This record gives sequence, C-alpha cells and structure tokens, in this order.
Amino acid sequence: MSKRFTNLEFESPRAEQRATEQVRAGQDLPATLLARARRADEWGRFEEALRLYTRALGEDRALVVAWVGQVQMLVQLDECHEARVWSEKALQLFRNHGDLLAAEAQAVARLRDLKTARRLSDNAMQSAGDSPWRWVVRGEVLLAAGQRLAESCFEKAVQSPAADWFDHVVVARVLQHYRRFAAAVRYVKQAVTLQPEHGYPWLLLGQCQVQLGLASAARDSFGHAGELAPEWTEPRSALDALERSSVLGGLLRRLLGWRRRS
Repeated sequence: MSKRFTNLEFESPRAEQRATEQVRAGQDLPATLLARARRADEWGRFEEALRLYTRALGEDRALVVAWVGQVQMLVQLDECHEARVWSEKALQLFRNHGDLLAAEAQAVARLRDLKTARRLSDNAMQSAGDSPWRWVVRGEVLLAAGQRLAESCFEKAVQSPAADWFDHVVVARVLQHYRRFAAAVRYVKQAVTLQPEHGYPWLLLGQCQVQLGLASAARDSFGHAGELAPEWTEPRSALDALERSSVLGGLLRRLLGWRRRS
C-alpha cells in the first residue's frame, strides 16, 4: 500500500491551520476547495487536485463530486487499484450513485477487468440522473473492449447539455491513454476552440502531435501554451524534450546513412 493511499483521509497540521483560517475569514471552505481542485485538474496538476478533493471530503463527506474527483485523480495518477478501493468506499455511502459507479468502472477498465467494468457502466447508465462523465466512461469501457460504439458515447458526452470545454479534454485524455492520438487531437482542438486562452489544451494538443510525428505543429502548440501561461514550466519542458528527441533522431538517421554507405 502506497504512502498516498494511507494518508488520503488525513490532513497535515499546516493544512488544517490554513483551513481554519479560511473558515474564520468567512469563506465557504468546501466550495473553495472544490473550485481549486477543478482548476488544478484543468491544468493537469493531478496530485494537487487529489489533495484538494481529499481536503474537501475532510470538511464534508457528503460531497459526492469530491469522491468522484478523488477517484478520477487516482486514475490519472495510474493508482487504479486505490481508485477502485475509494470508489467502493464512496458507494457504501452513496449506493448506486451513477457518477461513482462510472468512476469505479473507469478504474476497473484500466485494470483490464472489462466484464466488471461493463457491468458497472451499465449500472451507472441506468441510475437516476445523467452526466457527460457517465458517457465518457461508457465510451472508455467500449474502447477498451475494442467496440466501435465508443465514438458515439464520446460524442454524446460532449454534446450533453451539461458539458463544457473541459469535457472535450476529459475525452481526449481517455483517447490519449489508449494511444488514439488522431482522435484525441480532434477533441482537444474543440476544447481549444471553446477555451482558446487556456494553456492546458494547447499542451495536450502538442503531446498528441508529438506522438503523431507532427513535430513542427507540436512546437507551435507548446509555444502557444507557454505564451498563454508564461510562468508555467510544462510547455518549456515539453519543447526541450521535443528538441532533444529531434537531435537524437537526426544523429541516428545520419549514423544509419553512414552505415549503409560504408
């Protein structure tokens, strides 16, 4: 069991002190924490988002959105066994909640237990209510099973009345995980159209373009991400990694050419 797993329910004394100060200042602490967690997720800061969702649950264990977010972040951090455990804990409190069932279905799908993932996704879709998230996970479960209907589920997710620009990013992340980079690019470009001044979709776009061999386009995407958020280090790191790989690729090509001529 990892250190992160054993500490999820506990706050550090410093964090508790900050929380107390915010309450004294008259802030709605759970709402503030949830908003901060969402922003961290929107920038790909999964560790930070996980801590914030956990803190929100420390304030109010009835926050289903925080339970769902905690599981989602664990999946993004490739802690899928932990994600499954925490989704089951949440479902003990909120039995048959559709978004929690979908969260567990995603964790189980990443663990390659596709039969259980399909059952959980079926239950999520049959539960009361609706959300883009349930359609995203439905698409992932079908994609993991190699079924063509996955694409229609992703489209239903982003076309949902409750969907916003970030749901396109969530779909793109799923497609990126399964190495469907061309499809991911399409959804990221839709996110960029809807939220052109946010740097994270541009970074994600560049990552997918790198995998597709579109180095020049990736440079432009990383560069634009950096311009939108000058203090953000990830675009510069991505550009540096791309340049290093380009140099190494050029050296390798020259070496192979020399060997063929000799």
